[in-house]
Amino acid sequence: MPNKMEFHVFNNRSYIDFYPIQFGMEECRPLHSFGPTAKQHYLFHYIISGSGQFFDTQAQRAHRLTAGQGFLISPDMICSYEADEKDPWTYIWVEFDGLKTEHFLKRAGLSRQQPIFSQQKPATLSPVYREISALLENHQAKSAEIIGRLYLFISAIIDESLTSHTSKHDEVKEFYIREAINFIERNFEKPISVEDLAQQCNLNRHYFSRLFKEQVNISPQQFIIQYRLSEACELLKNTNKNLQEIAEAVGYSNQFNFSAAFKRHYQQSPTKWRREHR
Repeated sequence: MPNKMEFHVFNNRSYIDFYPIQFGMEECRPLHSFGPTAKQHYLFHYIISGSGQFFDTQAQRAHRLTAGQGFLISPDMICSYEADEKDPWTYIWVEFDGLKTEHFLKRAGLSRQQPIFSQQKPATLSPVYREISALLENHQAKSAEIIGRLYLFISAIIDESLTSHTSKHDEVKEFYIREAINFIERNFEKPISVEDLAQQCNLNRHYFSRLFKEQVNISPQQFIIQYRLSEACELLKNTNKNLQEIAEAVGYSNQFNFSAAFKRHYQQSPTKWRREHR
């Protein structure tokens, strides 16, 4: 008897902070296995019923998991998983990524080194189940609603995780980073320095840089570049602007500097990227 499965793909990549890629549900047959495999993005499985094993190949660890638990596959992590022979699991899974992903997972106590999610509540009574089920059930909703549901899902993971690392101090740090990111979103087409961002948050420049990298996992300069290039992708895909116009619209003085930065990040020229994504 084949597995019962459904999945849905999210095609709007204009959200760079945190966005879904695809999500679905699978009711596995006994001993159904997947892998060894490696993913480009983050992939989280939430077990609704049954049990199985998750194998971290690189760390040479096996985890037996049951309903109400979950496991996180990080990018380039080699792993496999298998349903139990007598009580095979059913799980909902969601693949996601974005600049804030590692920050959210860190708050939930999840990482490549700690991929297992556990909670106290029963599987189907948990807010995690409620939010991840709503994501699946509303797969035809508008992009903004799906993004909103993904944020509710990761918030539930943070709140329910037995390894959560949230505190009032973390909330203060996140406030500063959100202020900096809001400033970048409003002014990305203008010259922005780290000093500008630090002043916006009323913080020392060196402390701000360290805090930003700790929370977002890349430097402020790298974030600005990635944000500008993601905006450039939207213009390449959805407008007929030429490269010079796009370069100026996203904060580059000329198309040559823009093209060089784009090629470093995406490993292809803006012109080739536009041809493939129009």
